[in-house]
Amino acid sequence: MEHPTQQALEPATSAPPSRELEGLYVYCIGPLVEGGSLGAIGIEGREVLAIECNRFTAAVHSCDAHPYESRDAEVVASWVMAHHRVVNAAWSRYGTVLPLTFNTIIKAQPGGDARANLAEWLESERETLNAKLEALAGRAEYALQLFWEPRLVMKQMARSDPELMRLQEESRAKPRGAAYMHRQRLESLLKRKTEAAVEAECRALHGRLSRWVDDVRIERPRGESGQSQMLMNLSCLVPASQVHDLEAELSSVCEREGFSARLVGPLPPYSFC
Repeated sequence: MEHPTQQALEPATSAPPSRELEGLYVYCIGPLVEGGSLGAIGIEGREVLAIECNRFTAAVHSCDAHPYESRDAEVVASWVMAHHRVVNAAWSRYGTVLPLTFNTIIKAQPGGDARANLAEWLESERETLNAKLEALAGRAEYALQLFWEPRLVMKQMARSDPELMRLQEESRAKPRGAAYMHRQRLESLLKRKTEAAVEAECRALHGRLSRWVDDVRIERPRGESGQSQMLMNLSCLVPASQVHDLEAELSSVCEREGFSARLVGPLPPYSFC
């Protein structure tokens, strides 16, 4: 699906559009419902309207036809949070929405109407939008993160793997010099076995998730402070009827020593639009 004009946060290198042009800041698109005000919950407290447009509903506010820009990171963060607040409000009210990117602005041509351009874009993408709205109905996005504590998992591996247990016994019986070299090889083998077991656990969990989720987006693991390290960082599209099963699946993972999981949601389906 091609998105309408999306303005970047960085200052434009060319002259900005004339402020006389009117625009519509579009937060999200939803199925056709009765329009009305969502309240003064938009960026900078702007009133957000749910307007009926070409067999869809768009959550918008009127704006100048240029992007929201600031060198103040806190200001930009407040705008992004307001964008999410509107998307979440529309999603809660209408059940299904397609969130659009921050700073998505529909411009009016000189002497024209931004709503006309919005209607034109919606018509050109009608089949794609309808298909996506249908696919997302009754579903929400959940962020799923799997963590492990290497020291605990390696300790458990050393206590349970027959080969490692045998090598530990042999190491104790060797002279000091030979025992040192033997322990070095033992530690290297322990690390390889642990990494292989953890990788297998990740693959197995990813396979089991297919029973409870409709779609998965793999995100780059983020660094974690302390003893825990992130193994998996997933965005999952989950039907409402499968959420409890997904939670039960993750609870079984958390019962294993050295592993934990975090499930955040429900969220509007940002990753699946």
